[in-house]
Amino acid sequence: MKFRLCHFLLLFTLSVSSHAVFGLTNDGVALLSLLRQWTSVPSSLRSGWNASDSTPCNWVGIECDSKNNVVSFNLSSYAISGQLGPEIGHLRELETIDLSSNDFFGNLPEVLGNCSALKYLDLSCNRFTGQIPDYFKHLQFLRELVLNNNSLEGEIPESLFQIPGLQVVFLHFNYFNGSIPSNVCDMGEVELLWLSGNRLSGTITESIGNCSKLRGLLLDNNNLVGVLPESLMNLENLSYLDLRNNSLNGSIALVSGNCKNLYMLVMSSNNFSGEIPIRLGNCSSLTILDLSENRLSGKIPPELGKCKSLEVLSICKNQLEGRIPDELGMLSYLRHIKLSFNNLSGEIPHIKL
Repeated sequence: MKFRLCHFLLLFTLSVSSHAVFGLTNDGVALLSLLRQWTSVPSSLRSGWNASDSTPCNWVGIECDSKNNVVSFNLSSYAISGQLGPEIGHLRELETIDLSSNDFFGNLPEVLGNCSALKYLDLSCNRFTGQIPDYFKHLQFLRELVLNNNSLEGEIPESLFQIPGLQVVFLHFNYFNGSIPSNVCDMGEVELLWLSGNRLSGTITESIGNCSKLRGLLLDNNNLVGVLPESLMNLENLSYLDLRNNSLNGSIALVSGNCKNLYMLVMSSNNFSGEIPIRLGNCSSLTILDLSENRLSGKIPPELGKCKSLEVLSICKNQLEGRIPDELGMLSYLRHIKLSFNNLSGEIPHIKL
């Protein structure tokens, strides 16, 4: 009897020990494998991810569904350093990944494309290098792609814009080259497109006008050339447009069509010519207007006085002439105005700043 009791206790002990080692879910095992590849991790995170747990659902930065599948992986601003290993591709039910503002480096894992349920991917403010894997096109439920402030390079893959519900694309402050993909608006769902601070060249694609839901377009600090596409007039929902520090030329009249929602228009440091469009006066929500450092000529249109919300007006370093319109003095919210380095004449109207 004593032998049988000891035998039973031994089996029970082995069973408990086995559960502690092998009882963790596959998602938990994958997370621990990721953790081992990180060279710098806060102690609270390392101690909190316990291999003896049956699930990772109570771990720091982890959320699960009712079946204990990991659906959210959020370790933003945890001062983690290391590479994002291929084990991330084993987390098939993930809907959210936010590893922003850390010190991850190396290439973006192609296997992220296996996370087919992913809706939100934020890897911004790290040191990722290499190209965006073409395999990302398999993320068919992705809504927001946030990869800004890394060291990514190569061309922006057209396959990204085959994702049917993609709404937010933040790729600014990287080293992307080539042109803006011609199919950028084929699905018509993109609302925010931020491509600032890259090495993009070529013209602004005419297809940009197919982004009927576009609210924010940032293309500043690139190497873009040519004239503005006429299709920009189709963007009735556009709230802000920033094209500064490129080599764009031609008229700026095309951006002054349906602009009731436009509150920021920045086109400085280009080669735009012609007159300031009178129709800018129809942009009733306009708060910031910066057309400085171009080749604009003609007079300052008094119609700018209709922009009652205007706070910043910068049209310096052009070839403008004539009087400064009295209507500018009627703008009660105007706080910053720059008119220098033009050929203006006459009296300076009283402008309440």
